[in-house]
Amino acid sequence: MLLGLRHEILYRQFLGAAAQKGHAFARALSSRPERSYCFTIAFNTPWIIDVLTKAWQVFPTGTRLVVIDNSSKQDARVSIEAICARRGVAYFRLPRNFETNPSRSHGISQTWVFHNIVKHLKPDMFGFIDHDCFPVRPIDIAQRVGRKIGYGVQLGARSSYLYKAAEDEPGWYYWAGLCFYNFDTVEHTKLDFRNRLDIGMDTGGGNWPVLYSKHSAGEFEMARSNSVAVSVEGKIANYRVYDEALFHVGGASYRSLATNPDYRRQLADHIWKTYLGGTQDRLVS
Repeated sequence: MLLGLRHEILYRQFLGAAAQKGHAFARALSSRPERSYCFTIAFNTPWIIDVLTKAWQVFPTGTRLVVIDNSSKQDARVSIEAICARRGVAYFRLPRNFETNPSRSHGISQTWVFHNIVKHLKPDMFGFIDHDCFPVRPIDIAQRVGRKIGYGVQLGARSSYLYKAAEDEPGWYYWAGLCFYNFDTVEHTKLDFRNRLDIGMDTGGGNWPVLYSKHSAGEFEMARSNSVAVSVEGKIANYRVYDEALFHVGGASYRSLATNPDYRRQLADHIWKTYLGGTQDRLVS
């Protein structure tokens, strides 16, 4: 109970921190003609932001990429900001985030962006993509959303299948790493991208009671997912690809093979050579 109270206090404090800076950033973004936005929450991994920002240049997505930096390491923030400047990508530093749990930290960062930037930007379409999920072929994200409320990767509570949640309702939510919305359908919704472990939902599950539970699943577009085996220097690992266009490294900041320095360098080389035309434009080695 006390731990839950602590989390709520931190959440409320963070949500209100630097709000005016978020509003000003939204005004700056609105000076450009783009009306569809993709926000990504960066966290301590400049090499993956290097990949993401380059991939966004190579493969059209129909959205403007915006990097929101939640990094806890100052040197990472400096490097990520420099990458964005070189590539002409909008960049914003979040206020200090005291959450240490990766899931909660990511969720409250997305919630901060929605309430302090998106609601003042008022785009046609907006959404979030994991910083280690990037296009490897063109994809029109706005077209995937279409006239529906949103587009994303559907997850069920406690497993990859739908789970009977509270009040015997089928509980599901969009994975926080790939979720996009028509703004006018959620403008007045109190979106909450935090996890809801009490009903078995990870980051993004907080939107089940305020959004997904109030509509039929048919009002949302679901991304297709498949697994691809990648061989890097004799090491074979499976990665997810969404709609045959969005490659997900997964856990690049804190888990998986990608946190091993040697494997990370080999994987980065593979990504650049396979999808991005070679390493000549790489900014972080």
